[in-house]
Order: sequence, then C-alpha cells, then structure tokens
Amino acid sequence: MSNPETRVFVSGPGFTTRLAIAQLLAVNGWSLVPLVVVYAVLGYMLLSSGDWWPLGFRIVLFLLVLVVVGGGLVYLTRRQVNRTSPDGSLHSVTLGENSMILTVGSVSSEVPYSTYSRVRRRGGFVLLRIRSTRQLAILPAALFPGGDFDRLVAAVANPAAAPATTAFSGSTAAAYDREYVTDAGFTARLARSATLRLFTRGPLVVILAIVTAIGLLLLLVGALGLLLAATGNASIDEAWPVLIGAACVLGFAVLQVVGVSLLLRTQLRRMIPVGSVYGMSLDAEALRLRGPDSSSVLPYAGYRRARTRGRFVEVVGQRGIARLTLPVELFPEGELDRLNGLLAAARKI
Repeated sequence: MSNPETRVFVSGPGFTTRLAIAQLLAVNGWSLVPLVVVYAVLGYMLLSSGDWWPLGFRIVLFLLVLVVVGGGLVYLTRRQVNRTSPDGSLHSVTLGENSMILTVGSVSSEVPYSTYSRVRRRGGFVLLRIRSTRQLAILPAALFPGGDFDRLVAAVANPAAAPATTAFSGSTAAAYDREYVTDAGFTARLARSATLRLFTRGPLVVILAIVTAIGLLLLLVGALGLLLAATGNASIDEAWPVLIGAACVLGFAVLQVVGVSLLLRTQLRRMIPVGSVYGMSLDAEALRLRGPDSSSVLPYAGYRRARTRGRFVEVVGQRGIARLTLPVELFPEGELDRLNGLLAAARKI
C-alpha cells in the first residue's frame, strides 16, 4: 500500500450526544449489575414498607436515585466524549499495511491492527474491540466508506507479524530522546493515581455524595422504624426493607470506588505488561510519545501545563484534548520545566 488514502470526517451538531449514547449501548452488561441490584432492592422496599412511611415520599426517593445515577451516567459519558471529540472536531484515518493513523482534532496516533481483536459496524459508528483491555474504540462510520470497512475487518482479523509500516512519513517512527521500561508495580501505581483523580474532583464526586446522602437518609429512616417498633408503634417488618435499601445504596457507593479501582488495575495490567516501553521526545512543535500499543504526535497547542503528581507527570489538555499521565522517569531534572516552556510558547502563537 504505497499511497494509502486518508479519509476525513468533520462532526456536526449532535455528534457528541450520539457518540455518548453509542458508548453507553456498547457497555458490557455485567457493569450494569450494581445498578440493577440497587433499583431492584429499592423497588422491593417501595412495595414492602408499611403505611408509616408515606408512599409519595418513597416514590420520590426512588425516582431521585434513578435520575441521579442514570442521568449522572449519561452526563458523565457525554462530558468525557466532549473532551476528546466535541462537535465540529476533525477526524481522519489512513489505512496502512500493518497499522493505521488516527487523528482526532490535532492529536494523531499510529495504531497497529494487532491492537484490536474484532471490528463491527453499529448504526453510524464502527466499534473496534481492544485486545488487551476488551474495551471499545468507537469511530465514525463515515471514515470507512465503500470497501474500506472490509479492508479494516480483514486487517484486524489477520494482522501482519511485521512491525508497524513506515509508509507513513510522520515522525512517529523516529527515535525517542527518553525511554522508560515499566516495572512490576507500575500498573498498580497508575491505577491508584487514576482512581484518586476520578473520585477527588469533577461531577463524579457530586453524584457519589448524593447517592451516599440518600443511603444515609434511608439508614436514618430505618433506624427510626426500629425505634418505633421497639415502642410498639410500628412493626419491625416494616423497617427491615428500609434498612436493606440503605445497605444496598451505601454498598453501591462503596462498590463503585472499589470496583473502578480493581477494573482499572485489571485493564492496565493487560494493556501494559511488565517490561513495556514508553518513549518520549520534546520536538520543536509537538510532543512525541510511544506506548505499549501505539505512538502519537501531540501538538503543544493542545495542552496547558504539566505538573508532577506522585510518580507521574500529568499534562493537562485544552478543551477537547484529554489529559496525559506519563511516568515521571521520562522527565529527568529540567525536562519538566522545558516542557512547560514549550507549552507556554505554543499558547502565545
């Protein structure tokens, strides 16, 4: 494939919402089990509680949990999508012999076909199953017109054993100034850092706080029911459903934190095995990175600043650009200041 053709797609109004819905519909069914359990227990509590707990209050409480958790899930997904693929963003793909070049906005990545295990089309999107994490990469179907989709399916089904093609003349294939080889504890440290970031800032904290408050309210109402039962003013059978509901809601909040941490660690362990190599170069106009599965060229204009967080360096992106988390070992003395200088210079242009 000496002259691979580049396909371009510019997203229109509503693209972010459609992509968020596609991601939610593609979610693994097992991840919805905690939600189903919470709603099933709350429904049981709604039907089983006695008259001492007003029916209208129970219905409002049930709907509140439904709106907060369900609506929060939709909002968070759309917010995450909007960081990487806002309406009006440019997408392009170039299919090479052994890899493809993906561009979203100003960020370009070269990804070997062996990164994916399966490809399928759903609605206006193409879903690629990532082999290591079993997660989905979702791309606009407009990037694969005619026979391009069939070529992609064939390339993923039979990835070449050779290294990624050098048919692309971009700088992703050049040598890197700094390299880091991951050790046995790298993925655990990365998972802890990612979990801490998720649960200490942003709307997810608010949603968990509301769910916890609802659980504590149920616990208080259940305790009141037990007190009334002890004084003979209510039946203890009427309090138990409320306490079960409280335990379920509070357990859901705890499981979210623990489950996300364990899920991240499992996925990262598959994606970044011990001995994986990270590469980095600070070029004149862009940051070049190489990870376990791909290499990327990231223009400095897409990022605001870089800062150290524990054993990692976090590069904070502009709107529409996701933040990066890189091993601190890639930044010897003075290198972080140099990167921040390049980011500041790019903002002034």
